[in-house]
Amino acid sequence: MTQRTSLVPTFSVIDGPVPDPYRDKVVYTYNDSPELWRRALGDTLLFEWGDYEDTTRLLSPGEAGVRFFDRQLDLAGLLTGPRPRIRRILDLGCGWGFISYLLARRFHECDRIDAINISPTQLDYCARFLADHRLAERVRLFLCDGRDVDLLPDPHLPYDLVVVRGVYTHFRDDAYEASVAALSRRMRPGAILVISDTLFKQGPGTYTSAIPDMVDRLACGNRKSPEYFASVLERHGFSIADMRVLPRNEDVIHWFRDVKSNIETHFPHGLSGPLEELRVMADNMSDALARDKVSAYSVIARRTA
Repeated sequence: MTQRTSLVPTFSVIDGPVPDPYRDKVVYTYNDSPELWRRALGDTLLFEWGDYEDTTRLLSPGEAGVRFFDRQLDLAGLLTGPRPRIRRILDLGCGWGFISYLLARRFHECDRIDAINISPTQLDYCARFLADHRLAERVRLFLCDGRDVDLLPDPHLPYDLVVVRGVYTHFRDDAYEASVAALSRRMRPGAILVISDTLFKQGPGTYTSAIPDMVDRLACGNRKSPEYFASVLERHGFSIADMRVLPRNEDVIHWFRDVKSNIETHFPHGLSGPLEELRVMADNMSDALARDKVSAYSVIARRTA
């Protein structure tokens, strides 16, 4: 493990033994300036849908995103009432760091939060963001592939909670299976796994896009069915406590509509690259959601003994 050095808080680098040929595509997807992404996603930079159900006022995409995450924590029995003590957390695919920040705030008793990502651009932002909130000592950042969590420090201290939101949609099947297997080895019996992912109800072999092209927008071309997704978890020692469509399809369409509006408002002359891919994806995925070909799924699982 090597340490990346700079004048600001930074991250450690973990190099795994198996190179992933798809990794560069994912890194490219998040290589633009966070300030450009902020114009589309809002100040939280949350990029995993939003929960608008039973709201009494208009919500920003970021507010709806926090609401969605809190609903997942509630489904896991971690938001209210008595809960198990959480001593160590892994945020697998931490994005720009807001979920890591929320985990630090929601679980005051936890002083060991590891956050991993494969995007140096996002991790640079995370380091600054968490330092600004005086969380640099509690949240340790790693440039690490999701299949290599076995290589994270202190394997004798297992994880009590792992969060994986909007991440496995980028993984090829072999990488997804390797990541779940590695997580199983690093989590204590009874530990909780919280996942949010986009799954294709018709199966990856029969789904057809509303847009007749072959573009792999935002590195989301590795489609998985709910049945396959669940079977991998169960095969590697997880019992699924709750798996449901969440947010509702209409809420994900709502989120896409708001994000597309933000992009078109802030970039009236158009743009290229990942944000343009997101703008086009907003129409493409909204069509698939409206026809119930695809849904966002929330999965709460526990590591069995």
